[in-house]
Amino acid sequence: MAEKINVTALKAELYSQKSVSVCNQLLADKKSPFGIGSAAAEAAATSAAMVLLALGGSDGSDPEVKKAATDAETLRTYFLRLIDEEIKCKAPLEKRLVDGAPAEEIEAGYRTACVIIDEILYTCIMLAELLDRVSDKISPSAADTAAASVYFAKTAMHTVRLMKAYYSTKMNEEVFARTTRREPELAIEGSEELMNGLIAKFEAMIK
Repeated sequence: MAEKINVTALKAELYSQKSVSVCNQLLADKKSPFGIGSAAAEAAATSAAMVLLALGGSDGSDPEVKKAATDAETLRTYFLRLIDEEIKCKAPLEKRLVDGAPAEEIEAGYRTACVIIDEILYTCIMLAELLDRVSDKISPSAADTAAASVYFAKTAMHTVRLMKAYYSTKMNEEVFARTTRREPELAIEGSEELMNGLIAKFEAMIK
């Protein structure tokens, strides 16, 4: 017989629609499903919002600026959606831990929990690439905002790196554990030149 579905459990709470105050309070609550993965998505969404704010000081009639703003808004709303997706993605893992499931099922839960946080990391790199394409069009008056947006993206990415490092310690399969830890490190190393270059460029404009 198929497992009976708990319809009530299907009604997911949307944390992305809560206020900053509520999310901050939830993050401090050990019993809340809102964890550092959700905080990483929130930081990434803030980064995208800052890119939009920085672009607001540029020529809005410029086709490249308009395209960048449209894309940044798409990424901003996507990051907000990832707050909820990250919470849903790790729910099976949390249930298995509470139920005392077999080790292989718990390890599978950790692998599943990596899916959305990987998305946060790689989409942050996309956001930086977007900003790089219009970096010459950023007004000096918005340079501080543009630089801050990159710092927020880096914070989100390093949060993902730390989460995956922790998850890797819970995996018994050595190759997968090593890959889980090393993959975000390589992605961050590969984007360092881009991100540090943007920060240096924008900070040099603050005079």
